Amino acid sequence: MPSKYTKPVYGHDIPWWIYDVAIAAGCWFSAWASVAWSRWWLAPLAVLVYGSFIEPRFLIVRRYEVGKGDRALKIAFLSDIHVGPYKRSAWVRKLVERTQTLAPDLILLGGDFLHESGGDVVELEPFKELRAPFGVYAIMGNHDEYKASKEAHAWFETSGIPLLENRAVHPSQSIAVAGADDDWYGETDLAAAFAGIRPDDAAVVMLHNPDLAPHAAALLKGRPGATLFICGHTHGGQIRLPFIGPVPTLPHHLGRKYDRGVFAVPGTEGTGMKLVIGAGAGESGPRARLFCPPEIVLVTMRF
Repeated sequence: MPSKYTKPVYGHDIPWWIYDVAIAAGCWFSAWASVAWSRWWLAPLAVLVYGSFIEPRFLIVRRYEVGKGDRALKIAFLSDIHVGPYKRSAWVRKLVERTQTLAPDLILLGGDFLHESGGDVVELEPFKELRAPFGVYAIMGNHDEYKASKEAHAWFETSGIPLLENRAVHPSQSIAVAGADDDWYGETDLAAAFAGIRPDDAAVVMLHNPDLAPHAAALLKGRPGATLFICGHTHGGQIRLPFIGPVPTLPHHLGRKYDRGVFAVPGTEGTGMKLVIGAGAGESGPRARLFCPPEIVLVTMRF
């Protein structure tokens, strides 16, 4: 079941209902115009233009609160930018500037920075300007490892942003941040990733693919410390329909339910372990987003 959820904030704190009403009004007008003017093609054309060129330029902040306790850790999570044919450094800069206005304690970059070309790593330069009290950390995604592993690794080595490839760090005495390598084209080693996590740590674990979450949770189950898993990879489906959800098949085996949002990790219901899945900030495959705008995830983890 989803944990406490706060309605997403669109753009620069535009009320969420303005966004929803605008989409609904646009769809209604397109349908009306196609009938009234006997131009049936207007409705699909309007949807095509909107999904291809308008919604992909929106940027929302989707806020969640998980856990219980007196202490709070505010985490900004960015993933699936896919710089290349659709997104460039100007978009990355927008992400950076918006993230910094949120004043997070910790910033996590969840992989799939590149679409497929290693030459596009130069578009990631604005990420070097990210700052947070507890640091900025990254993991690789399947797109990064598939065709651009060498270039992506080289860029991160000089960026000042540590890659958490099967390892954990302690940005504070009681907080552990861990990351695992991609499970499609990388070399995932969950045991190594969690070796540095102490029993009482509040653990934040980055996994690009949500498929890894149940396996990771099995290794961390029984710890007294709070555990939060944060993933990307799904794009929230990228193209969604109201009351139906994602249209494409999601690229994992957990089921359609696990598209975006906050969930109990499968198989750990009742333990308090939470899984956050972000819808990402870019596109792969079609140049389209529909009812699924690019997002920054802001999680307040209480422990």
